[in-house]
Amino acid sequence: MKFLADSSLGRLSTWLRILGYDTVYWRGEADRAFLRKAEKEGRAVLTRRKDVLARQHPGLVLFVENDRVERQLVEILGKLDLKPEPENLFTLCLRCNESLKAAKPEEVRSLVPEYVFRTQRDFRVCPGCGGVFWPGTHRERALSALRRVLNPVKGHV
Repeated sequence: MKFLADSSLGRLSTWLRILGYDTVYWRGEADRAFLRKAEKEGRAVLTRRKDVLARQHPGLVLFVENDRVERQLVEILGKLDLKPEPENLFTLCLRCNESLKAAKPEEVRSLVPEYVFRTQRDFRVCPGCGGVFWPGTHRERALSALRRVLNPVKGHV
């Protein structure tokens, strides 16, 4: 499933990317161009704006009722009966939504702190923004948060 999230849902966009869902974050107005992009790219629209619901749009538009990101995530997964796959976790760039590519430590040596280079072996690089990712403590914190938030919802993570 692919999403287009309006400007009020930046944190939700990040968490959907962590789960491996292709999620474009729209920084502009949720206007006709916003809906055209969703239609053209086959994306479900995520919005907190009720006026977007009133517009004609042939695709799926989901109004996100909750204002806390943890509840938003559970809400969207539940409404669409989505069950995140563990192999898809952390496969997208959290900044620009591109698929991450595996990289050898030598390829990223000049891009990461020396300590990270010495202690990590699993690196991913974003071909879009050039970001470098590795399974550090931030990943463990994210996984812990996902377990806490999604475990009450059977079948998730």
